[in-house]
Amino acid sequence: MTTTEYKNGVIATACWRVAPNELHQVMLAVCQVFINRASAVDGDLYDEATAWLKDNPGEYPDPRDPQFQQLLSRLESVTCGMVSDKTGGALYFLPTNELQSDMLKAFQITTVIGGLTFIK
Repeated sequence: MTTTEYKNGVIATACWRVAPNELHQVMLAVCQVFINRASAVDGDLYDEATAWLKDNPGEYPDPRDPQFQQLLSRLESVTCGMVSDKTGGALYFLPTNELQSDMLKAFQITTVIGGLTFIK
């Protein structure tokens, strides 16, 4: 296993943990948020993903899960910038069913993908 493969596995795990029951496209959008956060603070995608994992302990994906496999196979296209940012520059995400009306005053909703709302 290379360093890049290891880092991509950690990033993919963080994306999966945010949206374990969603399609891989939602998980890739989460990856874009981690990229946006890293860019906002002149940081690193891997550091953003590992920080999120530390703050949100939980389960791990089954490597046989077809959505996780799709996530892994398409992750590099997002991390290398080959795919446009479908989150509209979002810095945060939350399950749409947890969105409260008072949040709309403090944040701008950029898009909804699957069961997640993306905001900045």
